[in-house]
Amino acid sequence: MYQRYTTNGTPGQLHHRYWQEVIGNTYFNLQLRFPQAESFEGMLESWQIGAVSISRLQSNALCYERLRPDCQREEEHFLVTLPEQTGIEFSQFTRSVVCQPGNFILEHSNEPYRFQYGKANTMWVVKLPGNMLRNRIRNPDRFCAMQFDAASGIGMLFHDYLQLVIRHRDHAAMSIAPVMGQQLMELLAATLEADPRILHSNNSAVRCAHLTRVEEFVRRNLADTDLTPERIAQSCAISTRYLHLLFKETEQTISQWIRDLRLQAAHEHLCRSSGNIQIGQIAYQWGFSDQAQFCNAFKQKFGLTPSELRKQNAR
Repeated sequence: MYQRYTTNGTPGQLHHRYWQEVIGNTYFNLQLRFPQAESFEGMLESWQIGAVSISRLQSNALCYERLRPDCQREEEHFLVTLPEQTGIEFSQFTRSVVCQPGNFILEHSNEPYRFQYGKANTMWVVKLPGNMLRNRIRNPDRFCAMQFDAASGIGMLFHDYLQLVIRHRDHAAMSIAPVMGQQLMELLAATLEADPRILHSNNSAVRCAHLTRVEEFVRRNLADTDLTPERIAQSCAISTRYLHLLFKETEQTISQWIRDLRLQAAHEHLCRSSGNIQIGQIAYQWGFSDQAQFCNAFKQKFGLTPSELRKQNAR
């Protein structure tokens, strides 16, 4: 679905009222402040791509404010804004940023914010359902009021795919539109989580807290054969990429660490158990689904097989 709005053809004294209505219908309720209401001009085009809406907005200087009373009245959404002509000033969650062309920012509809530009500007805006973004990244609020690079790396892929979606919108079947919207959201999520400030915002206290939470979860679920990095990351509310980064400096991968914990637990179990419990049962109890692999890994770590350890302890 395509919509186009312009102040052309509207009486000059009504331009600001008309634009207020256009913005509310396209995004959500915002309070607008016009530095020069009498001479304000604006044009907005909007495309619906599955659950995602993309708009291109051009206007004179303007200030948008999301007020607290309006935040809980509407369904949660996030906006991604990419300015093209001049910088935009944005404040939310006590954080402030000036986003320059070639970059983008994320805005949360359910929290108050202030968004303004002092000169005529052109920008792309992507509107995303809150639940769809939250299904892809943990706590999107932490990314708001931060400037992200749209001119290199994954951010450039996000920007270029946005342009590609618009260029080919008329040639894509209706059934493809939701897929295009989802792919755009996946690229956004990848861009946010790949940012160095997110990946390396780990002072020792933060790293320690994350590692402690990971260790507690792993130890509680050590017997689960499906204890994958993806499941651990999801359960500990971090990305899989960040989980691997936490272990990068330990000179041991998360999988190697889990294997060593399991081997150590099995070793202790063998040392205190009687011969009535089969070695295969012990292996399975500590998350090994293949007894032969368990025995090989056990000997590699401890220098003797589980059977040899049991015999040694029986003397």
